[in-house]
Amino acid sequence: MILRWTKLLSIVILFENAKGWNSSDAVSVPTIIKLQALDMWTLEMKWTMNQKEERRNQTYEIQVGRTTNMDIVDSVNVSRGSLDTVHTMVWTSQLPLNCVDHSVRIRLVSDALPYSSWSLWKTNYGEVNLTHNEIRLFPDDQVLRAGSTVMFCCIYPTETHITSMFFGNIPYTVINISPQVKAIRVENIKATNIYGVNFYPSKDRKDNDVAVNYVTFPPEKPQDFRCETEDMRTVSCSWKTRTDPNLDDPERTDNTLLINDSRAVSCNPEPNSEACSFEVIPQQILYNITLLVTNSLGRESETDLFNITDRVFPVPVRLDVAAGVLDSVVVLQLNGRFKGLLLSCQIEIEPRGRIKELDKNGSDSMQNYPFRLQHLKPSTRYSTRGRCAVQGNDWGRWTPHRPFVTEPLVTIDLWRRIRDDPNRTVTLVWKNVSSDSSYIEAYEVCVSSRNPQRSVCMNVTEKHTELPLDHHMCDITVRAVTQSGLSIPSHITIPPAYTDIPKEKRIMGNGKEFQLTWMRDSVATCDYIVEWCMLGIAPPCNLEWRNVPVHQTSLNLDADFKAGVRYRFIIYSCSAEGHRPREKHIGYLKEQEPMEYPTLDTNLNITWSSVNLKWSFNEEDPSHAGFITGYEITVQKDSEAGSDLSSFRQFVDDPHSKSFTVSGLEEEQTYTFHLAACTSAGCGPETTGTFKTRKNYHLMTVKILSPLLVLVCCCVCLWMNRNTLRGFPKETFGFLHIKALDLDEDLYEASEKIHSLSIEDCQWCDVEILPPTVAEKTWLASAEDPSCSFIGPKVTLPSFLTPSYHTNFTYMSSVQQDMPSELLETPETEATRQESDISGFSSDYVTSVATKTQL
Repeated sequence: MILRWTKLLSIVILFENAKGWNSSDAVSVPTIIKLQALDMWTLEMKWTMNQKEERRNQTYEIQVGRTTNMDIVDSVNVSRGSLDTVHTMVWTSQLPLNCVDHSVRIRLVSDALPYSSWSLWKTNYGEVNLTHNEIRLFPDDQVLRAGSTVMFCCIYPTETHITSMFFGNIPYTVINISPQVKAIRVENIKATNIYGVNFYPSKDRKDNDVAVNYVTFPPEKPQDFRCETEDMRTVSCSWKTRTDPNLDDPERTDNTLLINDSRAVSCNPEPNSEACSFEVIPQQILYNITLLVTNSLGRESETDLFNITDRVFPVPVRLDVAAGVLDSVVVLQLNGRFKGLLLSCQIEIEPRGRIKELDKNGSDSMQNYPFRLQHLKPSTRYSTRGRCAVQGNDWGRWTPHRPFVTEPLVTIDLWRRIRDDPNRTVTLVWKNVSSDSSYIEAYEVCVSSRNPQRSVCMNVTEKHTELPLDHHMCDITVRAVTQSGLSIPSHITIPPAYTDIPKEKRIMGNGKEFQLTWMRDSVATCDYIVEWCMLGIAPPCNLEWRNVPVHQTSLNLDADFKAGVRYRFIIYSCSAEGHRPREKHIGYLKEQEPMEYPTLDTNLNITWSSVNLKWSFNEEDPSHAGFITGYEITVQKDSEAGSDLSSFRQFVDDPHSKSFTVSGLEEEQTYTFHLAACTSAGCGPETTGTFKTRKNYHLMTVKILSPLLVLVCCCVCLWMNRNTLRGFPKETFGFLHIKALDLDEDLYEASEKIHSLSIEDCQWCDVEILPPTVAEKTWLASAEDPSCSFIGPKVTLPSFLTPSYHTNFTYMSSVQQDMPSELLETPETEATRQESDISGFSSDYVTSVATKTQL
């Protein structure tokens, strides 16, 4: 019975399990129909779900796997409704999708039903599977969000080894993604400049192994967004941002105006502009303008709602001034669609600060608003500006200041030149700065002296005159004589004679003009005068001058200057006693190479190793094309063939130095010297001279005496140790193979040249011949022998002669003599005979050769 109930219970359990299995199999598996990368970071997945009955708020579990191993990097649950529709989900990856393969699978995990089975993996393939022999870096040339965390990857060939990776020159920990992919993780990345930030795998990188990305901020909400119009034709909108843009085109922010939610206007004629405009819509009064600020990281907007008649602020497009002598006319021009509006315009004149106002109905054409200014002073500088407004609105902005000068009857610009040697002569020169239409008949020149007081006037027709004056101070006035009378006088004071002439200071132009600066004169009472003149031409030069306000101590002078010409500038300061020179400048607009060449002196100091060059040249000549800075000397060594030349250069930095010693030359060698004067622009034409160094007799003497001294020392040493040497077997000195009378070849040749070692012929010699059976040698003496006679150990002198011994050579014979020592005895060696009887040893050197001369 128990067995039966057990079987029945087993059947029931199996039946229930079968029901569960059938119900689980009834749950459909989601189907992924599409998987695509929207960009480098986002992956879009679309799937469908087929079910027999409608269920809402179904939950799906989605897993994202990476690489071929399907390493799960993310798992999310999403809820979706409606049946038999396509569901979509966008997943964002921290690692660029290009780095590795990303796979997705999905299953249903709703609480009302058992979990469905997993769908098949759907893969979005990266670039790791593509065949490349180069390193690829991601991301590259992308705009990244400042403050975010980004992963950077490197795909490399299998034979390449990546051990380090850098972001902005900072190394980061390397993360192994797959056998061919490594990555780094950078947190809180900082905003970059327009050049971006570098990402590369190692320090010894190549140029193409670097990725450059740009880091910026999402768009910020515009501040003070406002639109207005100046002419009722164009509406201009402006706004402000708290931070300046850090990127340029094409990574810049895009600005767009949305007009009345229908018409869009792009606002990027210039990169990162903060202004935009659009045309007024006819008959449109109310405007709803929305500003859209977007970039790749986001979007912001701001709206301005207004009535266009409240935003009209007219600005004159032009301000003209017709200056007269005592009055002037100022005209404001408006151009716009102002019909139906009442306009008001103002002008302001300085220095008085007066304001005049004029009202006028607007129109749709060009409108002129004329203002007459009266009670002005002649030859006076004024400044005016204007503005307009629609009545009831605020004033528009002012136009820029327009300066003008009222016309004089005649204005004379007067100057002088003073020569005090030997007598004072003042040359007056003047120019007509402006004049009326009347004809100038002549000029009245009046000279007034103070001590004694007197005044002399005369008329001249030219614009210059010479006046002989004394050395005291005087006043001079010049007026133009016209048909309507005399003009306003031009006045100048001639100071008493002065001796404090300022020193010249060198200046240089910039190729277009001279920039003059000088020290301020604290006691100056009127304008400075800058006088200039071209030097290097036949006097007198064409004198030019210019007035500079007393508060100004610099001047950019552009007066048709020429390059390569020296100019002299004198700055005069003004006081009650007249103008005195304060500073003197000389300079060139642009220096050029010299045109003159130095004159080389042919009477030079020449040694065996040096040549002292001397030349003449006027370095202070004002006709030079630049300041002489020094001299260049080119030295060429002439070979025997005349074609193979070697050269070197020497520079003389002192332009006043006219001599230079070129040392380190070879003896008895011909050299060619090229001498040229130089400026900062280069060197001019060359002067050429050819000279030959002398012979070095001192060196030859040293070469001759050195071996002689060595030989004498050796002989002295041998002589001092002669008794010791007799005790050694002759085989001990077998290595000495010194031939008798064998002098060094160089020594002999040298002695032949200077005849310092020539031997005189002996008048007579005694010759002693030893028996050949003993010595097996014959000592010969012959008058034809240049070295005179060989004197044996025993020499007999006649009694009636006074001997005079002269040692001519000291030498050692290299021939081994087998002569018994008894044959070499002398009275001086008798005492040492026992010591010299060493077996096999004989004395083989001759210490000297002596000659006798009969007195």
